[in-house]
Amino acid sequence: MLKGIITLLSFQFLGECIAKLFSLLVPGPVIGMVLLLLFLMIKKSSFASLDNAVSIHLRYLPLLFIPAAMGIITQVDIISKEFWAILVSLVIGTIVALMFSAKLMDILTIRQERKK
Repeated sequence: MLKGIITLLSFQFLGECIAKLFSLLVPGPVIGMVLLLLFLMIKKSSFASLDNAVSIHLRYLPLLFIPAAMGIITQVDIISKEFWAILVSLVIGTIVALMFSAKLMDILTIRQERKK
């Protein structure tokens, strides 16, 4: 499990370094997560200690939503002023994400059928 945690922290650190080095607006942990995804795609498998570390972290994932919920509660006046802008951006973002996901599934399905 220690190897898995070190792997996760290494990719997060690498993402932070890239974000700071290139002054990116994307957070470092997000870049690290994408790098970890690319690493696992290239490797084509995971390893037991990483799987174990991830499953332990996923068990406590709901606790991370508490600070976000408190932020919403404390900023309700700003949210009420910008309600329509937030609502429109959420709807458009959801539609774009759904369209992207549908197209990606279409491409992957076609690729899978070609292999058979």
